[in-house]
Amino acid sequence: MDWDLEIEKEIDNKLKKIRLEHSLKVLESINIDKHLKMGLKEMLHRRLNEDPQFFNVSIEEKPGAVIAFSGGVDSTTSAIIAKKIFDVEAVSCYSKYIMTEKLKQDIKELSKKIKLKIKFLDIDLDEVYDGVVNCKFHPCGRCHKIIERAVLDYAISSDVEYVIFGDLLAFGCQSIYWDGNVFRFNLPSFFALTKDEERELLNSKGILLDREYGCPLLEIYHQRCGGVKFTIQRILREVRGRVISREEGFKNIIEVLSHKK
Repeated sequence: MDWDLEIEKEIDNKLKKIRLEHSLKVLESINIDKHLKMGLKEMLHRRLNEDPQFFNVSIEEKPGAVIAFSGGVDSTTSAIIAKKIFDVEAVSCYSKYIMTEKLKQDIKELSKKIKLKIKFLDIDLDEVYDGVVNCKFHPCGRCHKIIERAVLDYAISSDVEYVIFGDLLAFGCQSIYWDGNVFRFNLPSFFALTKDEERELLNSKGILLDREYGCPLLEIYHQRCGGVKFTIQRILREVRGRVISREEGFKNIIEVLSHKK
């Protein structure tokens, strides 16, 4: 028996249980639609009981929600789960600096496959691009803020109360909260999902996603500025948080290093 592996599994299981129990406590403390709360609670209990189809829960009245959708593993998993208990509209933020035309078409086809209504929002990343090509800063943090703001503004203008993001690391009280305008819902972290579990869920739906790490703008940054250590730190943060495996972290780091060539 590989004792190191068994210990790792035990730690992961205990950590998942702690995070799910924390999500239950947070859920009880927030004032959301009662039908939605009951549906989320049932999902959490099923997840605690290790039901791989924990998300197969339906509720009578589905509130409206906007989901930030990139077509990646996190957002696609979030969309599949969210559709069970929300009336979901997806928004994907487009800029030529971060999305190729092929990727845009792939997102359209994927959203059609999972029966998800989608809207593309044009975002202005000119200042971010200028900063990146002049090696002033790493792009991810600034891009994330602009994308997040665009999604939130769209939801507010659409009079939608719930906005869903695919963050894996925002546990506990950061997984769902009222920000003064909408409820922000980091769905994968709320259900204490790992990237491997997300892929298993997608595979059960006949969806296989295998993109390289990062986006075109990040690749430009690595090639021009060589600041791979900042990206690697972001990857290692997910490894330490046990939401991606060490093997996947290593694979992502190799992909990042290849961008410099």
